[in-house]
Amino acid sequence: MVFLKPTYLIDGDVTDIDLNKLAADGIKGIIFDLDSTLVAPHSGKIEDDAAAWLEKARTDFKLAVVSNNQNDPYLNQVREILKMPVHGKAAKPSAKLFLHVLEEFQLQAKEVAVVGDRPLTDVWGGQRAGMKTVLVWPLKTMNEPSWIMLFRKLERCFIRSS
Repeated sequence: MVFLKPTYLIDGDVTDIDLNKLAADGIKGIIFDLDSTLVAPHSGKIEDDAAAWLEKARTDFKLAVVSNNQNDPYLNQVREILKMPVHGKAAKPSAKLFLHVLEEFQLQAKEVAVVGDRPLTDVWGGQRAGMKTVLVWPLKTMNEPSWIMLFRKLERCFIRSS
């Protein structure tokens, strides 16, 4: 399943992405997953280090969120906090909302990177839309159950071996 191999495999969370490298590679827009990538699931809060990284990103890139989350009040809360378009009910790995954001950005697919923590939703969805993909670990500040971390490590082993 080589199609699940991300363009960029980051051994860290979203704050470890090298924005200069993305810009040098022609990226002008970034579409983020929401829960576990930018905020702890269902928290509606962004940690200081992630907020600082987003502020740097905002200077050179168009930014948006595409999430499978279906909770409209929560998505509205996050939209206010992140100060960027937040699109929920994405049904990832469907490419539909990724392509919608591409139109909003007025960019070509090759100029946009999808950043997320899940290969089967974020990476596959971004690839289906023709975009570059960035696979990150969940936020460092999150404490996930050990069985979820085991599953994530298993996914990573498979991707690295492909």
